[in-house]
Amino acid sequence: MRIAVNAMPSSGYGGITYLRNILPVLEQSEDDHVWFVYAQTETLAKIAFPAHKIVFREIPSSGIVGRLIAEQFRLPALMRRDRIDLVYTANNPDLFLAPRPRVIAIRYTEPFVYRSFYNSFSKRVRCAALYALTKLSLRTSDHVVCVSEYARRIAGADRPALAGKTSIVHHGLGRPFRPGGRRPDWAPEEYLFTSAKMIGYSNLIALVEAYAVCRSAGLDDPLFIAGGPHDRNYESELKQRVRELGLEQYVTFLGYISAESMAAGMANAKVFVFGSLLEACPNTLLEALGCGAATVASDTAPNREVAGEAVAWCDGRNPASIAAAILRTARNETYRRLLKARALVQSSQYSWRKTADNLIAVLERVRQTADSTVWAGSEPPTVELSKAGPST
Repeated sequence: MRIAVNAMPSSGYGGITYLRNILPVLEQSEDDHVWFVYAQTETLAKIAFPAHKIVFREIPSSGIVGRLIAEQFRLPALMRRDRIDLVYTANNPDLFLAPRPRVIAIRYTEPFVYRSFYNSFSKRVRCAALYALTKLSLRTSDHVVCVSEYARRIAGADRPALAGKTSIVHHGLGRPFRPGGRRPDWAPEEYLFTSAKMIGYSNLIALVEAYAVCRSAGLDDPLFIAGGPHDRNYESELKQRVRELGLEQYVTFLGYISAESMAAGMANAKVFVFGSLLEACPNTLLEALGCGAATVASDTAPNREVAGEAVAWCDGRNPASIAAAILRTARNETYRRLLKARALVQSSQYSWRKTADNLIAVLERVRQTADSTVWAGSEPPTVELSKAGPST
């Protein structure tokens, strides 16, 4: 089967991370499928690698309007020239003019909850447009792959009209997120650690307020925050709150750090805190589990779905609740060891190999169903096929 991967919407929303992890595994799969990955120039620069089963196609475009034109008009024509058998869009919007069958992945859930996290008019307009486009895509696609039960529910793909054409394929977990490793150069012997986008739903302001409570209760371990710039206004508010609380000398902003450094930070932290209130399939939480971190996390549906009872849960909107969970974990070595052991058991359920195998199985089933539908209500065109029985 010649499978198209529409990576045009994947320059953001975590799509780069997803493609970087799953494409090398698809390249190594023992099947006869050929994958055509269509992406913008800057996306290809981040995900392409020497491959035999994967063909990378550059789709030049400029700006949002230019990308939409390239994606919705030029790309379908190119897919037909490449004789594509099935189209898989790795992030939300369907390609309405592309060949069928078409499968979309609901991985990006911000458009469904943006009113709770964004005050910016431009961000609200953008999310509203993506919301409308995603809702339309749910109806027009032949199948929907949801990254979690939470994503399935919040997108409305669990409604009776859509439930029959949806599947859940969780994200995987792989290197360098594993236990052990040397403590990173930036870390002291004992410390608290978190890694998150500088954006409202990361909940970092509530975290630093909880950290102030912890220090008042006698916890002296410094807090390290890793995360690249995303929302400059929110980042400014966060740093201002740190100053107001008198925490400047105890809180260190690391900025963007490598995956290796983040894994080492998770594995060696006394407590890793994941306070995010919005993650369709929380990669960072999965990674912390894989590192065997003693983790405190916001009690949200997607977090629960991934972590089960392998973390210390708290009310992420309540600094006192976050602080209580941090203090319990930091002060009780036996409890930390229990969380670390549970984390490793829980993380063993996830791998990018399993994710890739599940995705391939879904795509093969969709293609098989599409082929069967072609013959529905009519006889195959040859006596030989008819004698052989129904097409599969």
